Amino acid sequence: MSEAMSSLVALGPQACLAAGLFCALASGMMIKLPASFYRALVVFVLICAAVLAALGAPQSLPPLGRVDGIGISWQFLFYLGAVPYALSLTDDEVPAALFLGSVLGMALLAVASNLLMLFIGLEFMSLPVYLLVSRGGGGTEHSEEAAVKYFFAGGVAGSLFLLGLALYYAATHSLALVSSQGALAEAGVALMGAAALFKVGAVPLHFWLPDAYEAASPELSGFMSTSLKAAGFLLLMRLIALAPGSAFAASLPALGALTAVYGAVSALRQQSLQRLLAYSSIAHAGYLILGVGAWAAQGALPIGASAIFFYLAAYLFMSNGAFAFLAVSGARTRADLKGYGAAEPLKAAMFGALLLALAGIPPTAGFLAKLLIFWEAVKAGLYWPLAGASLGALLSLGYYLGLIQDMFFEEAGAPLKASKGAGSSVIWACALPAAVLGLAPWLVASLSGVLK
Repeated sequence: MSEAMSSLVALGPQACLAAGLFCALASGMMIKLPASFYRALVVFVLICAAVLAALGAPQSLPPLGRVDGIGISWQFLFYLGAVPYALSLTDDEVPAALFLGSVLGMALLAVASNLLMLFIGLEFMSLPVYLLVSRGGGGTEHSEEAAVKYFFAGGVAGSLFLLGLALYYAATHSLALVSSQGALAEAGVALMGAAALFKVGAVPLHFWLPDAYEAASPELSGFMSTSLKAAGFLLLMRLIALAPGSAFAASLPALGALTAVYGAVSALRQQSLQRLLAYSSIAHAGYLILGVGAWAAQGALPIGASAIFFYLAAYLFMSNGAFAFLAVSGARTRADLKGYGAAEPLKAAMFGALLLALAGIPPTAGFLAKLLIFWEAVKAGLYWPLAGASLGALLSLGYYLGLIQDMFFEEAGAPLKASKGAGSSVIWACALPAAVLGLAPWLVASLSGVLK
């Protein structure tokens, strides 16, 4: 196979997503098509992109690209996490095109070997989501306000990234993703890393997240908490690999513990279910930040990223399933869940399984995911941050088990108006892996070889 043909195959997922985006726009310009067409188009494009990613092999794509094991593996997280939202599309070509544009940005970020391409991927994945959030569909009427707050937070993140890029270039005279030492280079990495922390909702850069998750439709919130979060962590890991011994990398474990505790404490007092899951997402980001810090402390080797990947894969099922339940059940507040177990026992059981997985109760996927992250922290000697993250995990039992109590041990309230669609299938498809993946630790060993 020629070098040009090899490069074309390596960028097949990105080309497929771009073709799907233009197809959605072109079809909308020519004729009015039903929402089922756009659902089928988007799901088909995601499947094709995943297949093409599986066919790719590690190689260099100068001057801006590089395909490696981590980039290929993370693309599966992006595409799989995007499927539930794709199945929920009920409108015209606009959300389909915006959605595919965001996924394309993630795919570009996955193959970036240059700081400029990282920035392009970051902005490409973020800008469409601001508009999708503004369309509303969540448990609040202030969707435009939340979208504006999200937009300005994203603008600050982009500015920080560009400022850090300038400092890093001044220190190294290169935009390539090659590790470097020195105060100026480390300052650049810290500023760019702050942009990544904005995207994952780390404290104190989380202020936009609860409003955005509450304003968006439940399915879009699920997409933001899984695929978008996975892209944010890939960005953070790419940057940390430039200076794994920097002060910024050393600060991540403590920041992760603080984020986990803050997210758990804030979720305890929430009555809005989407806002509660938003703070839950912040807490889970804290565990992952701790994992990235432990990964950096052990040399930031690709083989060490398996625990982070497994956590994101498990969280993909847990979070998408939980938000899909909100969409299907019509529940918006904790009061709406009272007595739901008696009215809809199967759906309540599935949601209960997802909550137990989010809480990290054995033998669910959430338990194994937390165990792997905590074990990496032990190996890195991060005992105090580990204690803080463990406190956050303990506090989280208060709201996860509280929701189960509301469903099965409280008197029924007013009946909910359930919605139709593919949401029920998504709940089943997410709840079963979330419940049983904790019994398959061999997956982690197999991932270690893939990520090299």
